[in-house]
Amino acid sequence: MFLKPLLLFILILSLTSCTLAPQENRYERVALPAKESTGPVAELHRKAMSALAQDNSKEAIDLLQRAIKIQPRNPYSWHYLALSYWQAEEYGKCLAMVDRSRSYSAALDDIEKLNQSLKAQCGKRMLNG
Repeated sequence: MFLKPLLLFILILSLTSCTLAPQENRYERVALPAKESTGPVAELHRKAMSALAQDNSKEAIDLLQRAIKIQPRNPYSWHYLALSYWQAEEYGKCLAMVDRSRSYSAALDDIEKLNQSLKAQCGKRMLNG
């Protein structure tokens, strides 16, 4: 049961180490922070992922909500918040946050693949729950 969240967490960390070039779409795109960035949103992401690794989804949710206040259209913040709700077994909120993340990402972004996977997992848990 703990292995799936751990593998998803490792995948997310590896993807966040890459910086994606901004693309034009109907939403204002943000420059996504690289893992080694020192910006406040990147620091909040790092702290939130650390909290998730320690099974502290409440702290991760609080940190990510702060990141969203700073940069509300960052799809990674919304995705990590969805992941936090998934870990907290709040699958309805997880699905809502995945949809929000998808609204700010382009269909070809790596985050879109992660969003689709997490949405499927949340949907299964809600049906089985």
